[in-house]
Amino acid sequence: MIAEGNASNMRFGVIVAREFEEHSEIHLPMLVDNLTRMGCQGDNILIKYVPTMHDILVTTQFMAQYTDVDGVIILAPKDIVMGSGYLMQSIALVQVQNGMVVEIGGAECAADIVYMIEMQNDMELSAPAEKMPPFMLS
Repeated sequence: MIAEGNASNMRFGVIVAREFEEHSEIHLPMLVDNLTRMGCQGDNILIKYVPTMHDILVTTQFMAQYTDVDGVIILAPKDIVMGSGYLMQSIALVQVQNGMVVEIGGAECAADIVYMIEMQNDMELSAPAEKMPPFMLS
């Protein structure tokens, strides 16, 4: 069951590694359905296919730099991606440097990413001005 969340004003990047074809065939339609049931418009879901797990990192960085997505979902078996130390360390660095929410796994990521973005937005709105980056004050 999907947690209650409102994704109506959110944009998502979804990275699908072709090497996990069986995983994505099962989870991609359910993920898109979950996001749209939470209010996300279909054209606010940017799906990018990459050849291998190795390409996930650079694509996550591209989404953070060159798109206006609020968060990224890496559609791949969570245990495999999280078991790769270099990849996880690098993804964590992209998250911290860009303030970008990243979730890893399958269709269940819809509820998780919406929750995290809502929390990020709430914390940003309630932050005192002196804690805000200068570019957000103008």
